[in-house]
Amino acid sequence: MSNLRDLLPGYELPVGKPPQDFSVFNTNTLSTSNGGRCCLWTVPNDVSYAVFEMWSAGGSGGGGCCCMQGGGSGSGGYAVKGCTVSPGQEIRICAASSGCCIAASGGQCGCCTFVCSLGGGGQSTWESKVCGGRAPSIEPRCNYFQNCYGCCSNCFCCGGRADNTDFFIPGTQGSAAPTQFCFNVGYQLAANAPMTGSGMKMGGSGCFASGGSIAFGNFPGGGGHSAQNYGGGCCCGGPGGGGLVYVVYY
Repeated sequence: MSNLRDLLPGYELPVGKPPQDFSVFNTNTLSTSNGGRCCLWTVPNDVSYAVFEMWSAGGSGGGGCCCMQGGGSGSGGYAVKGCTVSPGQEIRICAASSGCCIAASGGQCGCCTFVCSLGGGGQSTWESKVCGGRAPSIEPRCNYFQNCYGCCSNCFCCGGRADNTDFFIPGTQGSAAPTQFCFNVGYQLAANAPMTGSGMKMGGSGCFASGGSIAFGNFPGGGGHSAQNYGGGCCCGGPGGGGLVYVVYY
């Protein structure tokens, strides 16, 4: 009689060398524009195939001064690249920077995550990348209405496109629910990256200085929050979450 394990996928006896894995990632929230994290991987002996899962960085939120509201930024994208590799081949792997803290202006798009074959082992050169998320741009209009007090709201679009990949999911746009008087119940939504925690990252309500490290996007690839400020000086928007590359090879 057959063993039940013999009939279930995933319980087969291992054949050959089991897959191995490692990650390259950037979770630095102590500084902005930190350059991300890169490494040079030399394919080891007895390895012939590799799969690269990539997340790019989320967009950074916009900064704000007195009586300005902002929205949440868009997430980075997600992509998968699988390919044959050869021992001795050199592959540069870079997980995106977490973005910038932007003061009193529109936000900034997130940086790209990429994998780049430099050749060696008889292999050619190539690059595979997924671009960062879009940031909100501030417009001088009053919370989608006309003839109001001159507060600011945001418009949004999507980023996270990919090049030379087998599969990708673009980033998701952020949003906001502004309020007429630049305080009270206005809040924002920053997007989380595909294939991570679903949904949005909720921003605080009211107008307050919500920039800097407290408003970083979720790792990996989440969008940052824009500043909301009621009184006082200007403050920064939050940087987007950094990138990640997960590598499985065998």
